[in-house]
Amino acid sequence: MSARKTSAELADTIRQHLDLDLDPIREFLSAAVTVTDVDTLRPGPAPRLVAPSVALDDVTVTVGLSASDPSYLGTFDRTTGTRMVQVSIQARSATALGTDHPERRAPAVRLPAEEQIAWVQVVLGDLSDYAYRVVNEWGRYRIRPEFFVVFIDRGGTPRLAPSDFQWVLISGGRRAYPEKLIPDDPELLAHLRNHGDLIPADLVPHPQGTSPQVWAHQFVSHLTATIADELGRIGNGRRFTFDEISLHGHSTVIVRYTWHLIDGDKAYGFDIDLAGVRAQRLRLFDDPRARTAATRIAALPFDQPVFRAPEVIDGVTWVRFGAPE
Repeated sequence: MSARKTSAELADTIRQHLDLDLDPIREFLSAAVTVTDVDTLRPGPAPRLVAPSVALDDVTVTVGLSASDPSYLGTFDRTTGTRMVQVSIQARSATALGTDHPERRAPAVRLPAEEQIAWVQVVLGDLSDYAYRVVNEWGRYRIRPEFFVVFIDRGGTPRLAPSDFQWVLISGGRRAYPEKLIPDDPELLAHLRNHGDLIPADLVPHPQGTSPQVWAHQFVSHLTATIADELGRIGNGRRFTFDEISLHGHSTVIVRYTWHLIDGDKAYGFDIDLAGVRAQRLRLFDDPRARTAATRIAALPFDQPVFRAPEVIDGVTWVRFGAPE
């Protein structure tokens, strides 16, 4: 029995012994990282390779590529024009099915992981060092196409995925997680060993913002979660009662709470102009994310703040956020 070959050895076999035309794939990858609008890639047919398996007999492998904008799936630097290139790999038996059922497709075959990675290395070249295999629970129960992704900035520089990337939205299923391919680049390998294979979302510079409508709901969600977390930390000796957290349209959030002091209760209200808060965060910190803005404001009541020039109306001390300074 011959020894099982590594993915690198299988990739060499594919390059040396299979007559493959990789020019359409190279042109596609070049276009994916140079066009300003990824939608311009979609009208034409996506590049595809069909070739015999190099690890299994009588099996045909189909490799397809597609490109899309990943900005809605995680935190990316909005100045780099990052694209997500997805590689799909499926294998089917090449054995004839007979004439009784000509309409039936050839049965799917589970391709060894080493050959899957070999095909990724062949079609992506050095970019495969940054590729991830996307895994979900469906693969446990039935044979399905395998998916790999790599993130490439405008100009062709690959990058690692952000820690908040929503893998399940590209793989389907209920749960999904990435498996980082082991790179050939020793410097990248050392980085992965020391820092992990994902970039912390909080460290991504120039993060991408969302639409005002989505931003408003994200803000309320993170605001509420942070307040609940702070109240949980206080435990039984609560000094605060929150009476209202409400979103009005997509422009204003109202928070009302009572601070229970030894000298008596004191009522507070936050009037939050969402557009103003977002603009301030962008101007001061180049950060348009709803989460960072919401967590900052939500933590204020618990820090015993002294607000500048609040307005008292009917016994409630109102503090306004996002108003022009």
